[in-house]
Amino acid sequence: MRHVGSTITIATALGAALLLSGCAPTVTAIPPTASPTQPAPEATPDATPEAGDGDAAVGTTPRDVDLTKTEFATSWRDALATGAKSFDGEPVSVSLEWNRTAWAYTVKLLSADEVYLATVNADSGAVIGEWTKQRDGGGRAGTPSNVFPADGVIEPSAAIAAALAAAPGTFEEWELEEDNGVLAYEVQIDQGHDDVDVRIDAASGKVLEVDQ
Repeated sequence: MRHVGSTITIATALGAALLLSGCAPTVTAIPPTASPTQPAPEATPDATPEAGDGDAAVGTTPRDVDLTKTEFATSWRDALATGAKSFDGEPVSVSLEWNRTAWAYTVKLLSADEVYLATVNADSGAVIGEWTKQRDGGGRAGTPSNVFPADGVIEPSAAIAAALAAAPGTFEEWELEEDNGVLAYEVQIDQGHDDVDVRIDAASGKVLEVDQ
């Protein structure tokens, strides 16, 4: 303790002597170093596209729409015409069902030796996917015999309405094809505990069969 006190006394005396002799040290204040200003990030506009922009697999018609009162922008005839642009064959069936994010048609065309399938967005008409494979029998398969006409056929909405009247429930899908010489819609109805298939004559709209 004594040693510290004498050191302080000596330092005080030296400081006083310097002041009296005019030799006081000059103290220069050093301002704090200014940190460089970081530029504010530029505001970028919200350019995130809406889900499905430009996506052929996304539709605009909701899944729970009443299809007894709905006609799509792209008809099943349009879907068949789209398939015919890519494949030289005859139409044998077309169907409609919910394809993950859109109502879509699947069209089936046959040539003498190949099968062609295309899935077409029912809202936009865009091709979601297409496949070609060899028919059973290869080049010996011959010309398809169950080709159906696109004229004189009732609209799908009428077929769905007739099927729901025969088997109330929720519409799942329909397929239009010729069976035993009769062109018919086969409409699948979900009744909760089970699915029911209802065949509707594609010309008259008459219920041909209810398969429960």
